[in-house]
Amino acid sequence: MISVSAQVSVGLKEGDWVEYTCIYTGNPPETYSESAKIEIVTIQGTIITVEINATLLNGTQTSRTETFDLKTGAPDLIIIPANLGLGDEIYNEDLGNFTVEAVSDYSFEGTTRELIYANIGAQAEFSWDRSTGILIEAEQTTDTFTQTLLAVNTNIVQTQTLDLDQMLIYGIVISAIIMIIAIGLLVLKRKK
Repeated sequence: MISVSAQVSVGLKEGDWVEYTCIYTGNPPETYSESAKIEIVTIQGTIITVEINATLLNGTQTSRTETFDLKTGAPDLIIIPANLGLGDEIYNEDLGNFTVEAVSDYSFEGTTRELIYANIGAQAEFSWDRSTGILIEAEQTTDTFTQTLLAVNTNIVQTQTLDLDQMLIYGIVISAIIMIIAIGLLVLKRKK
């Protein structure tokens, strides 16, 4: 389990989801995931319930529900507290302490976000979206294979382009209404 030396902040909301793909080099077990989807089912304070659906390398479909307290940790480090910064420490019951080693910008679906990084032991590197705490990428190496888990789709990120398009549409609609009213007033004034 995980505990954090900084304030625990939940950056997700119910209904948020992320889809992942897994890339391997070497010989992974067939019971490892080929792809997965994590969805936030409920949040009560720092207690989060997630549904994890996966397709394994052997083609089997799996589904499980996990409930955990973000104060003590998420399974597989899929979620950490939101808004951690450089030097913040996280404790993992199985792996001990690890530290946020870097914060950098990354682009996802046209939106710039911040990513935080940590090495978890000598053979694993994880990165999370800083504002949500959701896992974005994990690379783990064993004696026989390397696994890279990568977020490929989500409903969490809303692109800035969509917001600008909506504002443009609102502007056009409002301008059209004003023009119709002005033309109507001119027509009425001419008839008088």
